[in-house]
Amino acid sequence: MRVILTVMLLFLLAHSAAYGMKVPQVDLHVSTEEYAISFLPVLKGEVAVLHLASGENYLINTGPLEERKQLYYYLNQLHINSIKGMVITEKSEVHEKMISELMKKFSVNEIIVGESLAPFISKQLVQHVHTVQQDQTYAFSKELIMNVLHEGSDKGEGMDFSITFFHHRFLWLSSQSIHAEDALLTKPLQTVNIVKIPLHSKAESMSHQLLEHIDPQTAILYRSKERLLNGEMLEAINEAWVDLYLTGQHGLIAVKFNKRNYEVLTFDHKDGVFNERG
Repeated sequence: MRVILTVMLLFLLAHSAAYGMKVPQVDLHVSTEEYAISFLPVLKGEVAVLHLASGENYLINTGPLEERKQLYYYLNQLHINSIKGMVITEKSEVHEKMISELMKKFSVNEIIVGESLAPFISKQLVQHVHTVQQDQTYAFSKELIMNVLHEGSDKGEGMDFSITFFHHRFLWLSSQSIHAEDALLTKPLQTVNIVKIPLHSKAESMSHQLLEHIDPQTAILYRSKERLLNGEMLEAINEAWVDLYLTGQHGLIAVKFNKRNYEVLTFDHKDGVFNERG
């Protein structure tokens, strides 16, 4: 059954020791046979958290060290006290100082990267690196499997992977190149429910052909409409009847999956802490 629920949740303010802020608390209540992914509305980079039913968390990318105030704010908001592993998706998301700080602060066990990205991880962290190649899988848990669909090292490319959970499939796209699109068009992606679309520049966009090939129900973008300024992409998404969520518009976005369906949760981010810059 295909079900998408969008809810606006009001926050209960709780005092946070981090930076002396008032942090609106979010509890996703991930229980047995569920998982969730939260897309953090940081100003730089594309950062997300995988929440497992076991209580374990995986961080996708980190953002730069100079923006760590934002990252810690949202991790506090989500009650993240430990991180089992980090997935780094592309060269522009390799921030060694931030990675090192997180490794110590959250006792991170491993750093999961594509084969072409492994040489860019510092020697001090190499013992924690778990390398995955194209067409390989990585199991976050027995039910939650990551499949690396494409792994590129050219400009505008990175690791493109899907996460399968029962009959649900989430697709994280890092690459935005003709070569990557050609590779992805050969993959069976018709079972994808949700896609995180890359946007390396305002002039670039996902092709109509690839969007039709994936045929998602829901799309996530780390942008606002004001910054997107790509009429062709918006038109293609609207024509395909895809529900579009923008971190710059909706704030913190979480998708919660269970065996039967999934729901998209959006949280009002107008709490006066961070504002999007152009």
